[in-house]
Amino acid sequence: MSPTRAILARATLGPEHEGLRIDRAAMLALELPSKNRAKKELKSARLIVDGEQMETSRIAKSGWELTLLAPDVPPPTLAIDLPVVWQDEHFAVVAKPAGLITSGYQKLTLARALPHNVPPSHVEDALPFARPVHRLDARTSGLVMAARSLRAQVELGRALQERRVRKRYRAMVGVKIEGEGAIDETVDGRQARSRWRAVSHSRSLVTDWVTTLDLWPETGRTHQLRKHCVALGAPILGDMRYGSRLRGQGLFLCATELQLEHPVTGEALTIKMDEPYKFTSFRDREERRWRTWRT
Repeated sequence: MSPTRAILARATLGPEHEGLRIDRAAMLALELPSKNRAKKELKSARLIVDGEQMETSRIAKSGWELTLLAPDVPPPTLAIDLPVVWQDEHFAVVAKPAGLITSGYQKLTLARALPHNVPPSHVEDALPFARPVHRLDARTSGLVMAARSLRAQVELGRALQERRVRKRYRAMVGVKIEGEGAIDETVDGRQARSRWRAVSHSRSLVTDWVTTLDLWPETGRTHQLRKHCVALGAPILGDMRYGSRLRGQGLFLCATELQLEHPVTGEALTIKMDEPYKFTSFRDREERRWRTWRT
């Protein structure tokens, strides 16, 4: 098979790859962010081994040539305007609205909206279109990184896997909590840890007290922050799945800050966004209602 699409990367397997499954060998040789990513590329025939598509369970041999191809076409573009919070030729950071899933086969995804907001890069290893390198729950809003170059995609994936990207979230809960602390509570049977700090307190007729929290997940389990807030005795407002008393206003959880090293230059970056307007609006409205009722 001779590839006719753009080539993103090439590598030759060496003696150190001999005897490994081809998905693991490809991950190491091409510096892909994970073995699952290598499997996906093999199954889709975007990762070609010695000129042919290969089963993921095959055992690698030294000397095999690997070719990683660009996708045939970008996903169908979704014409939704997104705030681009930060951008250079290697990656961008956009603000995902609540209700939009990050990626998948559905029509309404962040991945499909990215080409409308982030143009292709001009660097030598530019990806044909920007791609998200991590996920946020559909109901969670906030900052998502999107790779514009192959090197950025690989290095950001590695940094996330090695927990070198520090994320801060803003949440609101319907109880009064003061101070700061940490939560060590397993999630789905796996060790998980989050830190929290109370930012402000306000009154509410719905929940009596509202506490605004900053949260830092130190591990990356599914729904970790939502479950850890329950363990703290403070479900996040709007989280009906985990016991919130507030309905119909969405989840009050937003990824508001990323701290990381630039995947190419190594520069220390801190990328922030303001909390969503609905946070401020809810606090102000509930405080007014509380004062009116009290008087």
